[in-house]
Amino acid sequence: MNEKTKRFVRRKFGEYYERAGVRGKEKEKDKEKEKDKVKVPRDFWRREWGFVLFDSHFPARLVMRRHKAFATREELANYLRRNAPAHAYYSTALYKNPAAAKMSDKGWLGADLIFDLDADHLVSEAELPKFSYEDLLRLVKRETEKLLDFLVSDFGFREEEVELVFSGSRGYHLHVRSDEVRGLGSRERREIVDYVGATGLEIDRFLENRTVSGGEFRSGEELRRCRYCNKITRRLACPVCGRETAILTSKGRGRGGSLRISNLDGWGKRLLRGLTEFLHEIAGQGEEESLKELKSVLGVGEGDGVGEGEKRVREMLKIAKDEAAVERIGRGLLDQIPGFSKSVWREILSKVAVRLEKSESDAPVTADTKRLIRLPGSLHGKSSLVVEPLGIAELKDFEPLEDAVAFGGSPVEVRALRKAAVKMKGERYEVKEGEVAVVPECAALYFFCRGAAEIL
Repeated sequence: MNEKTKRFVRRKFGEYYERAGVRGKEKEKDKEKEKDKVKVPRDFWRREWGFVLFDSHFPARLVMRRHKAFATREELANYLRRNAPAHAYYSTALYKNPAAAKMSDKGWLGADLIFDLDADHLVSEAELPKFSYEDLLRLVKRETEKLLDFLVSDFGFREEEVELVFSGSRGYHLHVRSDEVRGLGSRERREIVDYVGATGLEIDRFLENRTVSGGEFRSGEELRRCRYCNKITRRLACPVCGRETAILTSKGRGRGGSLRISNLDGWGKRLLRGLTEFLHEIAGQGEEESLKELKSVLGVGEGDGVGEGEKRVREMLKIAKDEAAVERIGRGLLDQIPGFSKSVWREILSKVAVRLEKSESDAPVTADTKRLIRLPGSLHGKSSLVVEPLGIAELKDFEPLEDAVAFGGSPVEVRALRKAAVKMKGERYEVKEGEVAVVPECAALYFFCRGAAEIL
């Protein structure tokens, strides 16, 4: 970023902070007003603040000015207007002396529980070029929805205790502001990350072989097999020969055991949900594609021929297309596929259900009890987008490239330094290396902050 471009970006950031006021909890109802755009956290005077400015080092080297504290919202608002920072942060921790220069002198009082979800954790560096910015935003939104479900359903936090913030770049931050979590140490916080990320999850804890007699289940509840003609049915009497049928076990050998997921709360519920989602996906694919994916999951090689592995693959595909069988599996009844032992189900659940249901967040961020996190309502210096605070109900319809755009459509002439593209406010803008183009101010600032263009 050359000096001319830097001056332009800083001026525009300054204009934003002139318009955007600072609000606290009592002004929550005024969220829609631009003058109340910047949202300070609870107990903001107990927090350390840090800023990266558009100084002579920016953007080659980001110099953090930290160990600051503000006694009033007006002090903070004045600082933002006067300095127009590229990045603004505050500590998740509360301190007795937040402005102390040494961490040991600050006097730690506790910290919010935070989660950082970013596209970097979902897509490998090698795969990143294959995804557009919009694609990455959709991926990370899905992960955020999963994490919210963990926090509310599994940990029991009330929705009003969880604050959601678009990071201004490629992710979301979740803040749990509950007195119950403020005193947690790094180890306890990492255990929470391990839980939502399925680290150390023992599938066998959820798989149970329940011994039963043939009369314990109603007709229609489980698959049964005729001992004489081997017809698979859900009836107590074989529809072919009329003889008595027996409930299939996990090994398909008649009555004696019923394999099921025993705990339908927490991860038990998630394993079943992930499994049924996978089966629905398989059922909706073409046969060649679905067989290939099932072989991968079940560890069956392409050249294995029509052996036991191939039979299991085709049996599972058959079940995936049977809505009644999938519904029963969704209730935890796994004895729907002959020949599927406990070890086979363990492999399927660990490869498929866990992958679909776990939530990927940045563990070091959550474990850090003295972390600096972005200020909601501030601007992100690498995108020009707003670090946008959201209500949980707003996430579903939130579109960052529509709703977190801070600038308008005034034309700006730019010279592209490299090929870049972005879709903002419903319009796609693209520049090629060396090209001179006129784009709206919102797109120009995005390209400038991304290092893709300079102002003419």
